[in-house]
Amino acid sequence: MKAISFTTTSGVDSIEVSEKSSPVAGQGEVLIAVEAATINPVDLSAVSGALAARMPAEAPWTPGWDLAGIVTAVGGGVDASLVGLRVLGFSQWFQSGNGTQAAEVVLPFENVAVASGGLTPEQLTTFGLNGLTALHALDAAAVPDGGTVIVVGASGGVGGFVAELAKDRGLTVVPVGRSTDRAELAATMADAVVNSGPLDASVLDGVRDNGTAVSVTGVYDSVRGIDSRRVGVQPDKAGLETIVRLAEAGVLTSRVGATFAVDQARDAYRAFAETKSHDRIVITFA
Repeated sequence: MKAISFTTTSGVDSIEVSEKSSPVAGQGEVLIAVEAATINPVDLSAVSGALAARMPAEAPWTPGWDLAGIVTAVGGGVDASLVGLRVLGFSQWFQSGNGTQAAEVVLPFENVAVASGGLTPEQLTTFGLNGLTALHALDAAAVPDGGTVIVVGASGGVGGFVAELAKDRGLTVVPVGRSTDRAELAATMADAVVNSGPLDASVLDGVRDNGTAVSVTGVYDSVRGIDSRRVGVQPDKAGLETIVRLAEAGVLTSRVGATFAVDQARDAYRAFAETKSHDRIVITFA
């Protein structure tokens, strides 16, 4: 089978398409024929060497956090009726070494959610890593019913989903970007802030005393009793099922910028590195 791989972290030019043996589903696992897989910023960072300390022990590495595909076999303990169904899958590949950018991927049953078919594979895969991260971040913010949340980076991949999830929960969303007037922000007194970008302490001016500050990149220094938390994404079957349900209902918006066949993987990574858009680049597998 074809798989995207790299053996050095020297940048996009290290990306290759290699032939690997097909994996076999073990106990509690499913084998998936991958239809589409997203390139995420963290994949590009890994290829460039920026995340060397977090890489799995041995090269070659196959990157990829999310996929859309068809279950073709199941291991022991997994319901055989899953075979033939399309799923959204998630892999924390820095820990497992098992990236999703390959023609066939084995994942734990707990790392997949069945889709109804209302979304194309290219659309579906874009909800994996970013959607799950957004869901975990908003849950950690613990915004009360009817409350207000500041979303930093609401035009981005994760922040956009945070904003859509928050609005679906009936929360008031205050989007914050570089051009946001800080005096206006300070008058907001939101219950929480969710930041999907670099830490910026000035956004805390808009959070009430004893509110919550959630970031995917670090922890804010504590001020005025604000509870600061860093949230990392973890495998979460119930979360994936929620993301699929909301995506199929149109609550969450897929943003596919371009698609590339697996044989064009290096071009796909180069296009992703050069784009100024938050839309996703998707790799497809025949």
